[in-house]
Amino acid sequence: MQSDPYNTDDTRPIKVPVEDVLDLHTFLPKEIPDLLKEYLNACREAKIYTVRIIHGKGKGFQKNRVRGLLKDLHMVASFSDAPPRAGGWGATIVELKREISFESPEWAQILDKGARAMGMRLERSQIAQFAIHAKELMAWNRTANLTAITDPTEIAVKHFLDSLPVLPFLPPKSWLLDIGSGGGFPGIPLKILRSDLQVRLIDATRKKVNFQKHIIRTLGLKNIEARHVRAEELKKKFRPDSTPYNIIISKAVSRLDIFLDQAMPLLGRPGIMIAMKGESVEVELEDVSSRIEAEDLSLIVKRYRLPHLDIERSLIILSNSL
Repeated sequence: MQSDPYNTDDTRPIKVPVEDVLDLHTFLPKEIPDLLKEYLNACREAKIYTVRIIHGKGKGFQKNRVRGLLKDLHMVASFSDAPPRAGGWGATIVELKREISFESPEWAQILDKGARAMGMRLERSQIAQFAIHAKELMAWNRTANLTAITDPTEIAVKHFLDSLPVLPFLPPKSWLLDIGSGGGFPGIPLKILRSDLQVRLIDATRKKVNFQKHIIRTLGLKNIEARHVRAEELKKKFRPDSTPYNIIISKAVSRLDIFLDQAMPLLGRPGIMIAMKGESVEVELEDVSSRIEAEDLSLIVKRYRLPHLDIERSLIILSNSL
């Protein structure tokens, strides 16, 4: 059966050819933010680093909107008015950042300088292990859907540097449980940085656990394991005579109340629960304030900014007493 060329009820996504020019005239205003991001990412993957965005002259509303969006896109190095022959004031020339290899000195420098900006230092061997983890993450991501973050700089910052602020809250030789570890974050970077930790990674998706096991084997890490199990199932299997976890952490659990439901039954005494969060945590804390008080938990909220991307993040640290 042939498709009707006049059918306007087509909800299939619009595919834009990856070329060095994008004309926005045929797109709805609501489509433009996602379109720009996807298009520019596709250009970088195709190794097209200079592109022309045609937004039209008009009264400048569209131009200002496009440039406002470009300012927030990390893959954009710079942008400027197009020369007269290329559209002049009705178009913007965008220069994209070059793709960085995980083995390159540039990627290592992002980690090194970023760690120093956060008051810490990374060993070369640790950066080299991070690079292997990142490279394998991208190789497996094509089929295992491990992360939505694919830009090398963002991987360095949002996955690896974001693990550093946790370190001061980890007592020596802790037993650490990482709930919903996904691509191995933050459990594997923490193990690389602190070899004394005993680490267990758990995730409900088998493909993600298979990847975690692959990285553990590839890096030759000891005293760390990955298990395909939900936190709720782990609770059922928990034995009173086994060693409890004195650190439970999660970067994946979206709501603090759910994290407490999962972590509290598995936490030893003394024990610490760490939820890695974004900038706004007040509403979530208010929702669980009565529970924190009832469980006699002490609360610390540590705020910090991720270097290079200037993103504010928060750690919610909840600890029990003896």
